[in-house]
Amino acid sequence: MSLRFRLNLFIILLFALIFVSGSIYVIHNARKAVKDEVGATAYLTLQLVNIALTNVDSGGQAGQQTSVLEKIAALESTRHLNIELYRTDDPLRTKPDHLSAKEIPITAQAPSWFIQLVKPAPMEFRHVVDESGIPYTEILIKADPSDEITEVWTESRGVLGLLVVFVVLANVLVYITLGRGLAPLETILKGLEGIERGDYKLRLPAFNLPELARISEKFNHMAEVLNRSKEENRFLMQRSLAIQENERRNLAYELHDELGQSITAIKAVAVSIERQPDKDAAAINESAETIISVSNRMYDVARNMMRRLRPPSLDELGLITTLQDMIDDWNARHQKIFCNFRFDGDMGELNEEINISLYRIVQEGLTNIVKHAQANTVKISMSVTQAKSDVKNSHHNHVILTIEDDGCGFDTGGVRPGLGLLGMRERAEALNGTLTMISKPGEGLKIKVLIPIK
Repeated sequence: MSLRFRLNLFIILLFALIFVSGSIYVIHNARKAVKDEVGATAYLTLQLVNIALTNVDSGGQAGQQTSVLEKIAALESTRHLNIELYRTDDPLRTKPDHLSAKEIPITAQAPSWFIQLVKPAPMEFRHVVDESGIPYTEILIKADPSDEITEVWTESRGVLGLLVVFVVLANVLVYITLGRGLAPLETILKGLEGIERGDYKLRLPAFNLPELARISEKFNHMAEVLNRSKEENRFLMQRSLAIQENERRNLAYELHDELGQSITAIKAVAVSIERQPDKDAAAINESAETIISVSNRMYDVARNMMRRLRPPSLDELGLITTLQDMIDDWNARHQKIFCNFRFDGDMGELNEEINISLYRIVQEGLTNIVKHAQANTVKISMSVTQAKSDVKNSHHNHVILTIEDDGCGFDTGGVRPGLGLLGMRERAEALNGTLTMISKPGEGLKIKVLIPIK
């Protein structure tokens, strides 16, 4: 059941309740009006008859009373009333067994259902004339609501008609309004389906309703973030593949140019020693020195290659010593910039994955400073601290790494991070951590990495 159908059904039921309540109110008032009007007329007529007969009685003239009764009998049926006269001297007006046995038929010009709802209970009033010289006479006045029901129906019909028209028009208007108001939901659903398919370039139009306009704005922002993340991941993947190929190329060159030539030189020297007929000691010593020199060079090349792939001291001496060696070497190679390193806490609880990630983040941070920062001083600090976790009432340790320089800085909101910073963030997020940057033009850059220790 759709939202539009549910809302329309609810509103239809609400208007139906209003219509029924209004109809009950109208019919109740109509019934009361008929009862009051007819009852008042019948009672007033009875009072007038009493007054007329009383005045005649006071005159003491029987002929006048008879004349008044004949005039009353001539009325018989008038608006709102039915008057019946019963006399003992008139066979046509003989008193029946039950004066009110015959109910007055209602001839109102109204639907039968309306008549049944508003007609009052039968009302009758009696007056007996039993005077000397006058035959026994009973006057029966019955209320006839036909004319009043016709009037009330004429008035109520207009009100009920307006109520019906109002309910119908209101439902049509609500149906159309809901249709137009909820139409953008289909567009939003199609947009979500597009995002599910990976179409992050999809955008929603601006809607007129403020609530839907906010949804459209947030949706477009989400799609923009997803599209940017997708582009960054694609860019990082391409860059990662390029770095891998470049690293392989460099290793191949070094293996061929350095190790290959060194091995060839050692082999040549060994062959020359073997082929010397006189086995001159001086020549052998010189050849041995050549082998030692070439071997040292091979060792240095192999050591540099291993350091690029993974620093051996990280496993042997730990993270702090490895970082200190790298920073000392960096300071020696960059005389115009000085890096200060300090740490606090026990780094022994860091696992291998965290160690290599922190090492690479510091390494990439120093590389970026040399390339872009134009800094004079660099401060690197690392500490282990306790912080609240997402689990209620639980804490666990975090390692905090801060890299801060006094270089040129940049606007973090207007400049897209480069590959180095993106790579550092990827490493932090891969360990369920975060990387934040604080920088302004001319005020340097501060990078803070927070990684939970599992």
